[in-house]
Amino acid sequence: MARQAARLILAVLVLALAPLAGAENLKTPTTPWRSLSPEQQRILGPVAPEWDRMPGYQQQRLLGAARKYPSMRPIQKQRFEQRVRDWASMTPEQRRAARETFQGLRKLPPERQHELRERWLRRHSPSPGERQKPR
Repeated sequence: MARQAARLILAVLVLALAPLAGAENLKTPTTPWRSLSPEQQRILGPVAPEWDRMPGYQQQRLLGAARKYPSMRPIQKQRFEQRVRDWASMTPEQRRAARETFQGLRKLPPERQHELRERWLRRHSPSPGERQKPR
Protein backbone atom coordinates (compact mmCIF):
# COMPACT_ATOMS: atom_id res chain seq x y z
CA MET A 1 0.00 0.00 0.00
CA ALA A 2 2.81 2.44 0.90
CA ARG A 3 4.66 1.46 -2.25
CA GLN A 4 1.62 2.18 -4.42
CA ALA A 5 1.18 5.57 -2.75
CA ALA A 6 4.87 6.39 -3.36
CA ARG A 7 4.53 5.38 -7.02
CA LEU A 8 1.40 7.48 -7.38
CA ILE A 9 3.12 10.50 -5.82
CA LEU A 10 6.15 9.99 -8.06
CA ALA A 11 3.93 9.73 -11.15
CA VAL A 12 2.09 12.93 -10.21
CA LEU A 13 5.40 14.73 -9.67
CA VAL A 14 6.77 13.55 -13.00
CA LEU A 15 3.62 14.68 -14.80
CA ALA A 16 3.63 18.00 -12.97
CA LEU A 17 7.29 18.70 -13.76
CA ALA A 18 7.23 17.43 -17.36
CA PRO A 19 6.17 20.80 -18.84
CA LEU A 20 9.06 22.47 -17.05
CA ALA A 21 11.53 20.05 -18.57
CA GLY A 22 10.40 21.02 -22.05
CA ALA A 23 10.15 24.74 -21.28
CA GLU A 24 13.26 25.47 -23.33
CA ASN A 25 11.43 24.16 -26.37
CA LEU A 26 8.73 26.79 -25.79
CA LYS A 27 11.17 29.65 -26.35
CA THR A 28 10.65 31.51 -29.58
CA PRO A 29 13.39 30.43 -31.97
CA THR A 30 15.74 33.10 -33.20
CA THR A 31 16.05 34.07 -36.85
CA PRO A 32 19.56 34.71 -38.20
CA TRP A 33 20.05 38.10 -39.87
CA ARG A 34 21.30 36.49 -43.07
CA SER A 35 17.97 34.67 -43.49
CA LEU A 36 16.00 37.94 -43.65
CA SER A 37 14.98 39.20 -47.06
CA PRO A 38 16.86 42.23 -48.45
CA GLU A 39 13.73 44.33 -47.86
CA GLN A 40 13.49 43.21 -44.20
CA GLN A 41 17.20 43.94 -43.75
CA ARG A 42 16.71 47.42 -45.19
CA ILE A 43 13.73 48.16 -42.94
CA LEU A 44 15.40 46.76 -39.80
CA GLY A 45 18.89 47.98 -40.70
CA PRO A 46 19.43 50.10 -37.54
CA VAL A 47 19.18 47.01 -35.32
CA ALA A 48 21.37 44.80 -37.56
CA PRO A 49 24.46 44.89 -35.28
CA GLU A 50 22.53 43.37 -32.39
CA TRP A 51 19.96 41.28 -34.29
CA ASP A 52 21.66 37.92 -33.70
CA ARG A 53 21.84 38.60 -29.95
CA MET A 54 18.13 39.51 -29.63
CA PRO A 55 15.70 37.05 -28.07
CA GLY A 56 13.44 35.32 -30.58
CA TYR A 57 10.27 37.01 -29.32
CA GLN A 58 11.80 40.44 -29.95
CA GLN A 59 12.93 39.43 -33.44
CA GLN A 60 9.44 38.15 -34.22
CA ARG A 61 7.88 41.42 -33.05
CA LEU A 62 10.20 43.40 -35.31
CA LEU A 63 9.64 41.04 -38.24
CA GLY A 64 5.89 41.49 -37.79
CA ALA A 65 6.33 45.25 -37.99
CA ALA A 66 8.58 44.87 -41.06
CA ARG A 67 5.84 42.82 -42.76
CA LYS A 68 3.33 45.63 -42.12
CA TYR A 69 5.77 48.34 -43.22
CA PRO A 70 4.92 48.30 -46.97
CA SER A 71 1.24 48.96 -46.25
CA MET A 72 1.90 51.78 -43.76
CA ARG A 73 1.11 55.37 -44.59
CA PRO A 74 4.16 57.64 -45.07
CA ILE A 75 3.82 59.22 -41.60
CA GLN A 76 3.64 55.76 -40.01
CA LYS A 77 6.75 54.71 -41.92
CA GLN A 78 8.58 57.81 -40.69
CA ARG A 79 7.58 57.11 -37.08
CA PHE A 80 8.59 53.46 -37.36
CA GLU A 81 11.98 54.32 -38.85
CA GLN A 82 12.62 56.96 -36.18
CA ARG A 83 11.65 54.61 -33.36
CA VAL A 84 13.90 51.83 -34.68
CA ARG A 85 16.80 54.31 -34.97
CA ASP A 86 16.12 55.67 -31.47
CA TRP A 87 15.95 52.18 -29.99
CA ALA A 88 19.16 51.12 -31.74
CA SER A 89 21.00 54.14 -30.32
CA MET A 90 19.91 53.52 -26.71
CA THR A 91 22.15 51.93 -24.14
CA PRO A 92 20.94 48.76 -22.38
CA GLU A 93 20.19 50.86 -19.28
CA GLN A 94 18.11 53.33 -21.29
CA ARG A 95 16.19 50.46 -22.88
CA ARG A 96 15.50 48.92 -19.48
CA ALA A 97 14.25 52.28 -18.20
CA ALA A 98 12.06 52.72 -21.28
CA ARG A 99 10.53 49.26 -20.78
CA GLU A 100 9.85 50.00 -17.12
CA THR A 101 8.26 53.34 -17.98
CA PHE A 102 6.07 51.73 -20.64
CA GLN A 103 4.95 48.98 -18.28
CA GLY A 104 4.17 51.56 -15.60
CA LEU A 105 2.10 53.60 -18.04
CA ARG A 106 0.14 50.52 -19.12
CA LYS A 107 -0.89 49.92 -15.51
CA LEU A 108 -2.47 53.38 -15.21
CA PRO A 109 -6.23 53.78 -15.59
CA PRO A 110 -7.30 54.63 -19.16
CA GLU A 111 -8.33 58.19 -18.26
CA ARG A 112 -4.89 58.89 -16.75
CA GLN A 113 -3.21 57.38 -19.84
CA HIS A 114 -5.31 59.65 -22.05
CA GLU A 115 -4.42 62.70 -19.94
CA LEU A 116 -0.69 61.96 -20.16
CA ARG A 117 -0.91 61.29 -23.91
CA GLU A 118 -2.69 64.61 -24.47
CA ARG A 119 -0.09 66.48 -22.39
CA TRP A 120 2.73 64.83 -24.34
CA LEU A 121 1.08 65.67 -27.67
CA ARG A 122 0.64 69.31 -26.69
CA ARG A 123 4.29 69.52 -25.72
CA HIS A 124 5.61 67.76 -28.83
CA SER A 125 3.22 68.93 -31.53
CA PRO A 126 4.15 71.85 -33.74
CA SER A 127 2.47 75.15 -32.96
CA PRO A 128 -0.27 76.35 -35.36
CA GLY A 129 2.23 78.70 -37.05
CA GLU A 130 4.73 75.88 -37.56
CA ARG A 131 2.04 73.62 -39.03
CA GLN A 132 1.33 75.99 -41.89
CA LYS A 133 3.70 75.41 -44.75
CA PRO A 134 5.22 78.51 -46.34
CA ARG A 135 3.75 79.29 -49.75
